[in-house]
Amino acid sequence: MANLYNKFVIPPLTENIVSCLSSIYKNEFIIDTMVEKIAKDIGLFNKILLIANSQRYGQGVHTNDLKQAIVRIGIINLTLVLTSEYYTNYTSIEEIGFFNLKQFNLHSSCVSRFAFEIAKIKNLPTLHDVTLAAAFHDIGLLARAILHKDIMKNLVEKCVQDKIQFYKAETELNITSHEIIGSDILNEWGLNKNIILLVRNHHTKENVRSSDTDYLEKEFIILELADLLAHRISCGFEGYTRDVRVNMMLIDRLGISKDKIVELIKIVNHSMNSFGF
Repeated sequence: MANLYNKFVIPPLTENIVSCLSSIYKNEFIIDTMVEKIAKDIGLFNKILLIANSQRYGQGVHTNDLKQAIVRIGIINLTLVLTSEYYTNYTSIEEIGFFNLKQFNLHSSCVSRFAFEIAKIKNLPTLHDVTLAAAFHDIGLLARAILHKDIMKNLVEKCVQDKIQFYKAETELNITSHEIIGSDILNEWGLNKNIILLVRNHHTKENVRSSDTDYLEKEFIILELADLLAHRISCGFEGYTRDVRVNMMLIDRLGISKDKIVELIKIVNHSMNSFGF
């Protein structure tokens, strides 16, 4: 592609967040250990307490106990807090057209929540892989906004002018896709092969993906569906054109009923609102 790029380098997840996510990912979730790690980060500590004491989780019973707070919100919500906390490192990032950090965080977290819920229904052994891939699927866009603002501005303007999605705009502008940028970043962070492959190919059409991704067929469908559903409930960018029609073939291939998807939309929508995004 034209406009070849030097590898995008943005700060990795903090050691504390990596340690917590790693414990969850490896199914080594020991709550006392998690409490000890999180207690060292006052911002993270307070954020978890705030969510745990919200109407949805607290039901009028206040707690200042971190262990109790984690139990209240559950592992998946803790995962969302940990991943979204990473993005708070960039609070000073400039808005570029419709692209801003708040909506980026909202979208990433919402896609991750949908992906988790769908993968849980399917009882996939790769549940945590697809959840984390969903949380960081668009991190290449964030890196571009931070490091190549002029290119990001052109990209956003192209999306608005032609009413097209980021991936198509990148293709038409002949610039490196956010899939490649994002997967390179996650590779630098040392995340596993499944997560990297999912991020690197989340917009790539199935019939042109490399054969080494075939074993992740369901995970790709989940990621595509989760991304679509997040936009459908307005967890995306205002002013960004995105087709939000649900392809029933995706649902059929997963073997999930339409009624179940409607139920998930209600659950996730309510959950995201309670997070205060």
